[in-house]
Amino acid sequence: MAFTSYIYRLRSSGPFPVAGGLTIHTFMAEKSEVTSHEATTTLLSSSDMALWGGEYVSASYNAHPFTLGGEIVFSGQEIKKPIYIDEDSMPGT
Repeated sequence: MAFTSYIYRLRSSGPFPVAGGLTIHTFMAEKSEVTSHEATTTLLSSSDMALWGGEYVSASYNAHPFTLGGEIVFSGQEIKKPIYIDEDSMPGT
């Protein structure tokens, strides 16, 4: 079974001085889709990764000590390339 969630990251500059204090300028946000697998026998291939033209930036799996139909069972997480969204679209803003 797979579950989908999202990671949000606010994009910002480094702090800079303004009227005796510091401020941070923000510009847009990133939203990445995360798929978490409790148990799967299918892993992403190299061609699925962003470096090779795919849509994933990260994948991490752990093998379980049992098999399903003779195939190794894995749990893991896959993260897609972020899309840029307006910072006001982030949850909690």
